[in-house]
Amino acid sequence: MKLLSRDDILRALQALASELASPTEIIVGGGAALVLLYDARAATKDVDAFVLASTDPASVREAARRVAQTLDLPENWLNDGAKGYLHGLLPGEVLFQRAPLTVRSVAPRQLLAMKLSAWRDDIDIADARLLLSKLAGSSDEVWKQIEPYLVPGRELKARYAFEDLWELERGPS
Repeated sequence: MKLLSRDDILRALQALASELASPTEIIVGGGAALVLLYDARAATKDVDAFVLASTDPASVREAARRVAQTLDLPENWLNDGAKGYLHGLLPGEVLFQRAPLTVRSVAPRQLLAMKLSAWRDDIDIADARLLLSKLAGSSDEVWKQIEPYLVPGRELKARYAFEDLWELERGPS
């Protein structure tokens, strides 16, 4: 499986902008947001994206398919596979902008909530550590920032993961 570097992602977004006919806003989460926001790692396997309601998701998927063929990317380089970890939506920084495409990240506190809700592997843990370092406040204050964005039914798992992460990074709360 080809991993996507920061340059690969930006090149793909540039090509995507060229393929789109109408104004489109996409919110990016997961590893791609961390690569683009913080250079958190060298690459990611895909770009987890959420097309905002004002745009036809089918037209974006078709444009992404054409980009995949043109740039020899995996067919699902741009996908909504992380939508199961998205509860609410708190847009963050603009990561890429070229008419007609605007790409934003999910805000760091929501990215952390997504990582805590997933909490699958060492990559999620490393990403969560980085995201925690971007949030200020006491354990209770930070928890209150991320709690609204936790996936329903995964709150307890996320709380245990948060407590372990907090102790590891900042000591006992």
